[in-house]
Amino acid sequence: MQTIVHRNRSIKGWLFDVYPSPSGVTLWFISETGGRISAHAPFVPKFYIRIDENSFALVKKIASRFKGRCKISAWKEMIEIYSGEFIKVLEVYVNDTINFGKYVKAFEAELPYYVFFNSDLSPVQMFLFENDLFPLAYGEYVISPDGKLVAQNIEDRFDAIDYKLPPLSIMIIKPSILGIAPKYQQNITIEVGYDNRSYVINADSAQELLTRLNFHIERCDPDLIITHFGDEIILPWLTLLADKVKVPIKLNRDPSAPFVRTRDVSYWSYGQIVHKAGSFELAGRWHLDVENSFIIDQSDLAGLFELARLTRIPVQRQARETIGTGLSSLQLAWAYSHNILIPAKKQEWEQFKSAYQLLLSDRGGLIFSPKMGYHENVAELDFASMYPSLMCIHNISPETVNCKCCSNQKVPELRYTLCENRKGIVPETLETILKKRAEYKKREKDSRSESERIEYHKRQTALKWLLVTCFGYLGYKNARFGRIEAHEAVNAFSRDAFLRAKSIAEKRGYEIIHGIVDCLWLKKNGAGPDDYRKLSEEISKEIGVNISFEGMYKWILFPNSRTDPEIPVANRYVGAYTNGELKVRGLEVRRGDTPLFVRKVQADVLELMTNASTIKELKLMIPEIIQVIKMHLEKLRAGRVEPLELVIRRTISKEADEYENSNLEAIVAKAMAEAGVALKPGETAEYIIIDSTGKRYPGKAKPFLFYQPEDGYDTYKYTEFVIKSVEILLGPLGYNYSWIAEQLNVSA
Repeated sequence: MQTIVHRNRSIKGWLFDVYPSPSGVTLWFISETGGRISAHAPFVPKFYIRIDENSFALVKKIASRFKGRCKISAWKEMIEIYSGEFIKVLEVYVNDTINFGKYVKAFEAELPYYVFFNSDLSPVQMFLFENDLFPLAYGEYVISPDGKLVAQNIEDRFDAIDYKLPPLSIMIIKPSILGIAPKYQQNITIEVGYDNRSYVINADSAQELLTRLNFHIERCDPDLIITHFGDEIILPWLTLLADKVKVPIKLNRDPSAPFVRTRDVSYWSYGQIVHKAGSFELAGRWHLDVENSFIIDQSDLAGLFELARLTRIPVQRQARETIGTGLSSLQLAWAYSHNILIPAKKQEWEQFKSAYQLLLSDRGGLIFSPKMGYHENVAELDFASMYPSLMCIHNISPETVNCKCCSNQKVPELRYTLCENRKGIVPETLETILKKRAEYKKREKDSRSESERIEYHKRQTALKWLLVTCFGYLGYKNARFGRIEAHEAVNAFSRDAFLRAKSIAEKRGYEIIHGIVDCLWLKKNGAGPDDYRKLSEEISKEIGVNISFEGMYKWILFPNSRTDPEIPVANRYVGAYTNGELKVRGLEVRRGDTPLFVRKVQADVLELMTNASTIKELKLMIPEIIQVIKMHLEKLRAGRVEPLELVIRRTISKEADEYENSNLEAIVAKAMAEAGVALKPGETAEYIIIDSTGKRYPGKAKPFLFYQPEDGYDTYKYTEFVIKSVEILLGPLGYNYSWIAEQLNVSA
């Protein structure tokens, strides 16, 4: 009798997807030979409770209610982050990766006065941390005959710079009409694209629509489905149709897994209401909604893959998470690998301070008021990643500030100490990001091809956002590894470094035109690029943070405030470098809430102004600028401006019925609610002003959803927007609103 031996099979390729499944996690791999293979990995997540031994019986009693799903493992000695000491905690296993959070909540409800650790990590995170895996990890994976992952040999690192990515088949699903969100379209027609071809699906019935979509999905078999408005509108709509007409939709590659959906939310952040759409995630494929992903918007897929590898957050989830969540995951992975307990809730609160101490410590970065108006031959010096660099140089971290083991007061102005005996979790994790970004920027500069340059630019841009976020997250009230004293220490060091840089520059005869936190604008008669580079090197050597010479401006404008002409605005300016490149901050051309028509006018004026090398030449250019504006306004008056160019986009701060006044946002929100389209706080109202006076059209503005060309628009109001956008550029040259309006034959 012949015995058949089933052997394990080895796959060389990439870890593509991972998600919870009964008794463990499901993994998908893309092999080098093009296969898409799934496997199961048994896994039991765990959490810890700091509890006295007398309460052990209570924990055991709670666990017994769950019929073997929860198991009290053992007492463990693990490191507490702030003290750095080993503490005794009770380890609890939960044999249910899908419902792990529900069991944790049950324990927390019964034990409200005890401290929980690792309890709000996702099982997928724990699995990746414990197995030293990460999304898109390249290596050799061994799968048993019954489909279990039994071994892996990773030939890759999460922080690698030179890494290979798998070839991905991509399908695009979008509304056939772009520029208008589907929720504002009365009838949605979808367009599918793959293999350099696109197909508009016009169907007479829901059955036909779904059948044709399934045909395209089967033919393409995409690894990645990219959508526009897929999370909030298109995929929920398609699945609703599928349920209604009983035609299964084949979005998942794993037919046994459900879709993972979350609800949309509105919340306040830094004084602004923000609306975040829910997510719609697939199993065995990725779904990425470009309208619901900050990181894709900023750095495309290259930046997303860079962050997912680094943070160890699965790609679909990372696409929708905040940058702060990614940074936190990077810290969690480091803590997990070093046997450090991860508190479920913030453990360190702000220390008591006297009124004088609060006055001293509760300050931000240093800002010098700009010298208003136009300036010539100004240079810009920029501190490279100033705040994260200071955190690494001075070992600033929540557990290192005011530690119990060191007494040397090192923080400028403040009486804070910094630990000299152990390196903090924040500098430990930031150093990797700083080194990677520096290398990517170098490669971007030295690239031999445009495609290579773009790739490195996208990667370093993604890392830039981690570095931008790290400082704010250090002081965030809910940050796991955050502490306000650490935040204040960074500010103190930044102020000290900035003042020292200013002092060095002024001693060398340079005049400070403006300074804001980590950037200086300065000038000196006769100084050239080499002089500024030499100054940059001297400052860098003195303060320990690299400062770079960004370039020289032929001219730069620091405008005054619109509400008070005597007051400058720190973060609004425009200037033309000597190489002709324009840098703009805070003006209409950079604002998404300004009508496109107004942005176009200002952009054309600025493009013309870049030809001037001096302020005198700018003044000589005024007649030409006026002609450019006239050309645009003639088109406006003739009614030939496309409606899309007149759309104003403003954030709704309340529900429609909560508005008590009658500003334009309230009018639009109420009009849309009456038509059955309810805007939620944080969402954007899109409208065109019909008659700002309300005399001809009492509604003043009309939602773009209901706008018809015959409705017209308020020519005078849009002209006013244009003149104000130009006045900010010409006013400092002596040409105010009234003068500009007169030249344009507009009543002021």
